Order: sequence, then C-alpha cells, then structure tokens
Amino acid sequence: LRLMREAQAADAEAGAPAKQYPPDAFIRIAPDGTTTLLCNKAEMGQGVYTALPMLICEELEADWSRVRVEAAPAALVYAHPVFGIQMTGGSTSVASSWEQMRRIGATARTMLVETAAARWNVPAVDCRAEHGFVLHGERRLSFGELAEAAGKRTPPASVTLKDPKDFKLIGKATPRLEGPDKVSGQG
Repeated sequence: LRLMREAQAADAEAGAPAKQYPPDAFIRIAPDGTTTLLCNKAEMGQGVYTALPMLICEELEADWSRVRVEAAPAALVYAHPVFGIQMTGGSTSVASSWEQMRRIGATARTMLVETAAARWNVPAVDCRAEHGFVLHGERRLSFGELAEAAGKRTPPASVTLKDPKDFKLIGKATPRLEGPDKVSGQG
C-alpha cells in the first residue's frame, strides 16, 4: 500500500490527469437490463467478485439483483491503476480500485442519463438513475433500453461521485455474486 500511495502522490504532484477508463470495458448492459461487470482482479476467496462490482453499481445505480460478474480478459485497460500490469495481490484490490471503479460506474450512469434526457428532450440534470432505470417525473426508461445508444456517446471528461452518506450498497451486507456458482461447481 505504501508504494501505491507514493505512486498516486507522485502522479498528483506532477499534475497528471486522473486516468480515464472506458465504461464499456467493465460494464455490459443487455437489452433485458441484466448488467454484467467484468472484474479485472482474480477471485481467490477474498470477495473481489462482489466488492468491485459493488463499487461500480453504487455509482451506476444498477439493480443488484440483475448484476452478474465475469473475469476480465487479459488487456491493458484492466491493468492495476498504479502498477500498470493486470494483477491481483497484496490485498490491494479494493483500495487500489476504489476510485477507478466508482468513476466507471458514475461515467456509465451519466451517459445513460444523458441518453434518456436527449430522448425526452429535457435537461439531464432533471433526470436521475435508480435501480436500473433513468427517471424523469413519471417517465422511465430501463438501462437495457438505453445502453446501446448510451454506448455511442462520448464519455464525460469528469463526473461527480456520490457522497458516502448516500451509499446504498457500499458498507451494507450484500450477497456475494460468485457464491452460488462456487457452491454449484459452475465457477
């Protein structure tokens, strides 16, 4: 952790911009609203197949009951944000990915909200995401209905992350995503 903090501090001191990650590398939303999250860490019993998706979903506002997790393929986009290689180790998965995963979720949420607002011809600020839907007054569109068009949008340069007091998943008892597959021998 010390090396990670030192590398992050050096980046900040040098004025390095925050790294941008394309949400479509980590999030796939099917037309039926099922959200599949690609985890860039190895699940070795420590719960990252639940913890990292929770970070994304907290900001995305996905319906947790419709979330699935898969192992990310080998690719540079899935590299550790500090060490620059795809790795799991040193009990750093959540600490090193905390902001990265939250920004990925917030970026995807923003793109979904902007897509819905454009369809309704209303300001995006008047819309909100909740439980796998974008809402505006009585109107609502599912993430599944919006995902393809949202994926064609340019990701915003910056997003606002939730205040911890507004967390619905983080810090709450949450069923592990990989548990049923492990018990049944599927995963």
